[in-house]
Amino acid sequence: MKKRIIASFISFALLLLFISSCSVGTSEVKTSSKDYFPIVGGLDLQGNEQTFPNCLEKDQTICVVAYQRWQQEWVDEWYVEIEKVVNGNPKTLSYYEIPTISKLSAPVRWWIHRGMRGGITSEKMRSQVITIHIDKESFNKHLEINDEEIVYIFILDNDGKIIYRDKGRFSDEKWLKLANYLEQ
Repeated sequence: MKKRIIASFISFALLLLFISSCSVGTSEVKTSSKDYFPIVGGLDLQGNEQTFPNCLEKDQTICVVAYQRWQQEWVDEWYVEIEKVVNGNPKTLSYYEIPTISKLSAPVRWWIHRGMRGGITSEKMRSQVITIHIDKESFNKHLEINDEEIVYIFILDNDGKIIYRDKGRFSDEKWLKLANYLEQ
């Protein structure tokens, strides 16, 4: 009987520990003008809570919003050029990747966060990936996103105002259009 009580206590303690480690929170989508990116909370892959776009510190930020795991290939295609221009303008330009996921239970959010973190070893990149668990319907409506099967690219100023937007796979033509909106 004592062993059962001890086993139950240990199981309960482990469950509490697991639940408390599920700090990957969900966020409400706060919108204002259509010209601005909605305010959302998330967790970067370093484990820091972030409020996006309030966390923006540079004059401009390139932001890629993705919805599906398989879209990482498309994000990476964009990032090849984005990385070059951000590295060339580190004082004025930044980059964030925003994986966008529906609200899920805490253990599932924790599992997703740990999996994503394990897939990225660069500390710099981990700080640039902010996963948001939100009501995607209001988020998408505000940003006029009607297809979660493609990625979306935004240039934002440091207040979160949308300067430029595009969508889909990378192309040289799309990159030239985007580059015209970057302050250099």
